[in-house]
Amino acid sequence: MNSLATKARWLGALVTAGLLLVAGAGTAGARTADARTTDARTADGGGPVRGVPQTAPLKLPAQGVAVSPDGRTAYVSVGHTTSGARLDVVDTQSGAVTAELLLNAGHEIAVGQVAVSPDGSRVYVLYGLGRHLQLSMLAVVDTATNTVIARVAAPDQPRPERTATGRLSGLAVSDDGTRVFVAQEGPKPGNRPILEGARILQFSPQRLAYTAAVTVPGKYSWGVAVRPGSGDAYVATDEGLTHLDTSGDVPVLEKTIARAGGQFAGLSASPDGTRLYRVDGSGAGAVVDLATDTVTSTFTVDKGQSMRALPLNADGSRLYTLVGGSTVLSIDTSTTAAVPGENVTGIEGGRDLALGPDGHTFYVAAGYNLRIIGF
Repeated sequence: MNSLATKARWLGALVTAGLLLVAGAGTAGARTADARTTDARTADGGGPVRGVPQTAPLKLPAQGVAVSPDGRTAYVSVGHTTSGARLDVVDTQSGAVTAELLLNAGHEIAVGQVAVSPDGSRVYVLYGLGRHLQLSMLAVVDTATNTVIARVAAPDQPRPERTATGRLSGLAVSDDGTRVFVAQEGPKPGNRPILEGARILQFSPQRLAYTAAVTVPGKYSWGVAVRPGSGDAYVATDEGLTHLDTSGDVPVLEKTIARAGGQFAGLSASPDGTRLYRVDGSGAGAVVDLATDTVTSTFTVDKGQSMRALPLNADGSRLYTLVGGSTVLSIDTSTTAAVPGENVTGIEGGRDLALGPDGHTFYVAAGYNLRIIGF
């Protein structure tokens, strides 16, 4: 993997992009990136020129981001408690917002994670509405027409009276695109802690409906990952890391690896399906051998910082994470050590991170922007 350019060049380019954003804030029509990059793309359409960041301005705060398999389109969930929830479609070559798909209008709206099917034909996004901003809805988008073809509420779950259905907290698409796995937290009493009863929901893109719900140990659920090859699903909860066998029509709880980390964990499976990486909100990381479902090593990265998405590059040699909303951290998976010379700094308000299919472009949902950073 190539090292990044000097941090001074990164910071200078990011500041320049920020100044251009301010200067063009009142411009009508499509909102485009820094003009210096609009005609200087890689030949394969995989993203911007390395070392020259773009800023794609958005009308609402960005929360989640995912990228199409060909790298030409980014999908950004945006929303505000008083302005509704949308999915913005961004042309990664020009930085222009080409479509704004309404998920829900009105007040008290929240948006969350975005995922794209392996063939790029569908996009899935979590959003919700209500007094406690619960993420309770799954939207399905047809990318050929940029239309929302379904808005599906989370199925009810066993719960006491006067409790709300648990929040949807993460999602992942199977290798073949035939199933979507959605993590759901336990029921939520008003103004009281969440109860036991976290679940994994199985959604059918063909039927546009949930087809199974499996209770897993714990109250809270966070990251979801699918193991390449086998298609088995893993979910991080407050009780550990749970493995679900997905070989049948209904997922089956296989095993829970206790004490596999702390809260607010992100998960990512290696491309060859042999390992799973987990980093939690305290910066504690773990490597899991998926052949035996055992933790083989642990590591710590910037303890006390907030870890979010965990994309891996194509050969599995680098793991990336967004730390504190301001830095993309590069981790060498052979040593589980950070590689400071490959970090990207100077990001403000980062909420989510995606790695483009070219392996050298980051997409960061940050504030009212999508940052597109070639390295």
